[in-house]
Amino acid sequence: MFDIDASAGKETDGEASHPKLFFFCGVVGVLGCVVVVLANVVGVIVQPKDGLVADTISDLAAGDYAIIMDVGLYAFAAGILAAAAGLRRLHWGNWSWTVGSWLLTLVAIMIVVIGAYGEYGDNDVGGLVIHLPLVLAMALTFTASALLTAAGFYRHRRRWFWFNIVCAVLWVAGAAAFWFSPTAIDGLVERLVGGVMVVWLFALSKLLIDRSKGRTTPLPRVWESDKA
Repeated sequence: MFDIDASAGKETDGEASHPKLFFFCGVVGVLGCVVVVLANVVGVIVQPKDGLVADTISDLAAGDYAIIMDVGLYAFAAGILAAAAGLRRLHWGNWSWTVGSWLLTLVAIMIVVIGAYGEYGDNDVGGLVIHLPLVLAMALTFTASALLTAAGFYRHRRRWFWFNIVCAVLWVAGAAAFWFSPTAIDGLVERLVGGVMVVWLFALSKLLIDRSKGRTTPLPRVWESDKA
């Protein structure tokens, strides 16, 4: 599945050939992570009935102050779009890297549709309920994107390869746990699952910022699988 070659673990040439683009994409990605987290916290504060444990992100996005969570989702989608653009320009890999970066763009589009359409099956009159199918499609698409870009990260540093793999596994496991979790804790489970994508995007955005300055981006030693 992965197009790994003998150059694995080595730095590639020309990764900082577009420093301004990489810096812009990285900053937008970081801001997207910050805004979506803040929107989640503020949304809970202004809607006392909604909590971080029992109520889901969808509950915030469908309430009286839905605009707060919608802005967070749009900002996060913009961050993902920026990261996808940075990945395509960085281009560490062959077909899998290209496909993975475009799938990331598709994830951003689905997040925008989820926020803009606002039909969650919450007993509103009218409206096609597309929330659950879109969330399922987004989960599968993000997992595929993380796995497909993993080979290119392997060439950069092997710990980045394993970071991608672990994030994909945690995302799938978390999504399954959310599906079967009781309503009393489904909000917490959903936020933990969403946190995996936030962490992944934040790390990727930091990588792009560092690439704009010609630096490497280390991960914690826990991710390192070799003596790079």
